[in-house]
Amino acid sequence: MIRVFATLHAITDFPPPSMIQRRRTCSTGSMLTYSLGECANSLVMNGIFGFAMLFYTKSLGLDPTWAGLTMSLSVFWEAVTEPVMGHISDNTRSRWGRRHPYMLLGGLLMALCSYLIWIIPGFCRGSQMGIFWYLVAMNLLLRTGLTMFFIPYMALGFEMCADYQGRSRLQGIRQIFNMIANFAGPAMAWTFFFGGKGNKQATTIEANYHYMGAAFAIATAVFVVLVCIFTFRWCEDTSHKPHASGQGWLREFFHEMKSILADPNPRWVFAFIFIVCVGMVIVSSLQMFVYDDFMRFPAWQKSIAHGSTMVGMTMGALGSMGLTKRFDKKNVVLIGGVISIMGNVMLAALFLTGLVKPEATLDVGGTSLPLALILFVLFHASYWFGNGIMLPVSTSMMADVSEVRRLKTGEVKDGGYSSVFSLAMRMAISLSLIVSGWCLSGIGYQVAKDGNAVTQTPQAIWNLGLVTFVIGAAICLVSLLAIRRHPITCRHLEQLRNGVG
Repeated sequence: MIRVFATLHAITDFPPPSMIQRRRTCSTGSMLTYSLGECANSLVMNGIFGFAMLFYTKSLGLDPTWAGLTMSLSVFWEAVTEPVMGHISDNTRSRWGRRHPYMLLGGLLMALCSYLIWIIPGFCRGSQMGIFWYLVAMNLLLRTGLTMFFIPYMALGFEMCADYQGRSRLQGIRQIFNMIANFAGPAMAWTFFFGGKGNKQATTIEANYHYMGAAFAIATAVFVVLVCIFTFRWCEDTSHKPHASGQGWLREFFHEMKSILADPNPRWVFAFIFIVCVGMVIVSSLQMFVYDDFMRFPAWQKSIAHGSTMVGMTMGALGSMGLTKRFDKKNVVLIGGVISIMGNVMLAALFLTGLVKPEATLDVGGTSLPLALILFVLFHASYWFGNGIMLPVSTSMMADVSEVRRLKTGEVKDGGYSSVFSLAMRMAISLSLIVSGWCLSGIGYQVAKDGNAVTQTPQAIWNLGLVTFVIGAAICLVSLLAIRRHPITCRHLEQLRNGVG
């Protein structure tokens, strides 16, 4: 029995209540209005990750390798510029604060470009290279706007909540808003914009993407303006604050990046988020092809299948708030990872083996139920449920790391830490988008010709399921080996606070 209690204590690693200081946090209302900004990010990013590869290959006829490279280059640009944006934001001296001017300007640029990436001018349509370079240019502009918006936005969230569990709650609510917007936008887009037209496959019709892009761009602009208005009370006038040092901007930037990368505390969180995002983006890029070609879902079933990912992520984010009250954050991430792995393993076991056919139904009292859809949605949602636990908790772990830096040195580097955390994510996304394109080419997937769908070989379709289900689970397993080594716990942070206090 003593060993049982000792094991439970080691897993939770929570300090006694008397040791925990009351820390400044923000109200639930402030968390909700802050999370409106995540709706803008969600509509743009999930719209692109969900439909860009389909648009480039099935509608425009772009080679999958070029399509993956188009998105990868822009994400790499974003990865390079985000630390710069974090440094600029942290050191901005303005009566409107460090964050809000960039959030507004960058957010509106992001909204405009999120429409233009679906509109290909006539002079670019003469060749694949013409289409390729136009898409590269638009994606670079979009990612520039996203960086200007997202890095200050993330840093603002770090500043709003200063307590261990409040940070997890804020990031959980932010993740829930991401999934709500994802469900209302990209998931329902299958029904609203891709319902089909005669015998022609809806994902080959270019006008469908135009309508979707316009709707998402308008909604994105609205959310950007709203989050800037509702969070402006958190703005701090920095116009009279002294600059950090006289080293010069460039030298100071590289010094800051070197100190963050040399800090051992965030090292394994950076490694974890890089690895887990590689797997998640490969799955999210290919799952649309799985709906379309492997499972052969009609439009309404695609909305259900895609919507299940948002429901899973939302429920995972909700669950993460309760789990962080009982277990330390590192162990909560491990729990989420195991759930995610098991979801994809079950999909592989059911559908790759032929145990359940995509057209399988179940007769219940004279009613035919889509058995394949039900099982697919259950385990597909489980994969994303686990990710919904891992992402907000790992993000809040980075805020803890930033606080440790502030307690030890007095330096406020929320923007720097959030930008390097985001850098790890963007580098992962950049790599995985190229890998996704290689996967489609490697499995023998054929692109559309003249806007008409091409019949895929049975082997290519099976390979598509193999890559999506098995590789995603394997990469997630590797990411858990990294996060196990993260050193900061609730007890460690509280001891440091008490020592400083």
